[in-house]
Amino acid sequence: MDTTELVVDVRGHRLESLADFRDAVAVAVPGALPTWQGRSLDALWDTIENRGISELIDSHDVLVVRADRRGLFSPGHPVGGGLVELLEEATRARLELSD
Repeated sequence: MDTTELVVDVRGHRLESLADFRDAVAVAVPGALPTWQGRSLDALWDTIENRGISELIDSHDVLVVRADRRGLFSPGHPVGGGLVELLEEATRARLELSD
């Protein structure tokens, strides 16, 4: 059976906060994250791993996030480190960083 992937490409977006990341996801893949959902890392984890929040994400096996290795995704970023860790620990997500 083939694995289905939902690719969220936020490369080129200026990302400095989780709110920036969420807004970029909304532009890249409209409807991926419901507007009523929280903006915390816990809310994102629930969406990716526990499912039942986003029909679009639920309809794919893996969420692939493509981002630039700068801003939120730069090494040592105080907020981005948690997001990177979440995406690396998730069994239903993959982070692909570009230089």
